[in-house]
Amino acid sequence: MSKRKPVTAETVAAVAADSAGHRLPPARVAAMTEMVEMVAQQMVTLRQLPLKDCEPAVMFRPIETPKR
Repeated sequence: MSKRKPVTAETVAAVAADSAGHRLPPARVAAMTEMVEMVAQQMVTLRQLPLKDCEPAVMFRPIETPKR
């Protein structure tokens, strides 16, 4: 796997503008950049876990009870 580049404020602003048509204020761009970077780092950590031989996650669908 190639080395991941950090998420930049320019990237966040460009994605918001190009994908959603939103121009975000600089303070919001900075906050979103920090959050997206943390998520990206967590994804790297998860990809490094030895999970290839694990069973898939169990799907759970709660039974809905009728409202009274």
